[in-house]
Amino acid sequence: MKESITKIKIGNLSVDYAIPLVAEALGMDDDDSKVKSLAETIHRKTEGNPFFMLMFLRSLYDEKLLQYNLGVMKWTWDEDAVNSKIVTENVASVLVNKMNRLREETQRMLMVASCLGATFRLSAVMEVMRNISRVEMRDSMRASMRSVSGTAATMGSSSASLFSSDLSNACTDQDGSVSSYASSIEEFEDEGLCEVDNEECHFMHDQIQLAAFELICPDQRDSFRGRIGSILLQSLSPKELEACLFEVVGLMNCAASNITEANCDELARMNLKVGIKASENAAFDTAKLYFKAGREALGSRGWEGDDTHAGFMQLWSERLFRNWRF
Repeated sequence: MKESITKIKIGNLSVDYAIPLVAEALGMDDDDSKVKSLAETIHRKTEGNPFFMLMFLRSLYDEKLLQYNLGVMKWTWDEDAVNSKIVTENVASVLVNKMNRLREETQRMLMVASCLGATFRLSAVMEVMRNISRVEMRDSMRASMRSVSGTAATMGSSSASLFSSDLSNACTDQDGSVSSYASSIEEFEDEGLCEVDNEECHFMHDQIQLAAFELICPDQRDSFRGRIGSILLQSLSPKELEACLFEVVGLMNCAASNITEANCDELARMNLKVGIKASENAAFDTAKLYFKAGREALGSRGWEGDDTHAGFMQLWSERLFRNWRF
């Protein structure tokens, strides 16, 4: 029986629908003139994206520009202060400010998670956290984030597994003591950054993943991703590694220019393995990228050297000819 798939495109909200959204979030009437004014202002800034509209509202609350007045039993705000903030900020700056307010441990976990993709396993993040020092993490963090996160840390914060199915066992630090990972995971959800489903987690929006990636110092990003890939390569079982081989090799390729000659050989072999796997699944464009990365890892030694290199390059050339001779 042939099944049909219907695609439904969901666009941004018009201002007429944005007003009820803001009113509902605040528990107020949508015909209230102040609610209308606030909704219209937020709508202009977010172009009616409901996720970003609610995020702007949350940022107003976090910065105490939006407060619940027990005297009148409703939310109140200073329109001039709110308008001033909204005019000078955009979605990116709101996300950055939100990241600044997180605990430092949460920021570090988000840094790692942002390198693993839009969807990631919490156990993968924790595997990296257990094998990378706090000093290394702080060195990879933007200087501005390091200073702010130190303050935030003192203030506190308002399925079958690809890598490991036992989340509770993963929630320990390098000393084996109970860590703050669990509270960081809770903070993910409370702040609306990620949705956690047992062991699998995904960023609520690609802009959030990008903001988390922005926590990493720009000149450290390639080496940081390469370090994550190396940790996962060394720590995963063969079965676990096979399940995420593309991601791990992709991370290692980010730091290919900074690895030793011995590691270059290993990286080249890993790229060949992934390239073969991709070509066997008819993903020839993807295979070509990994073949090219592996060839570059070998450098001038690719067609010279010992029998290992010669055999490696022979197999490589056969694959290239088979897949792209047309």
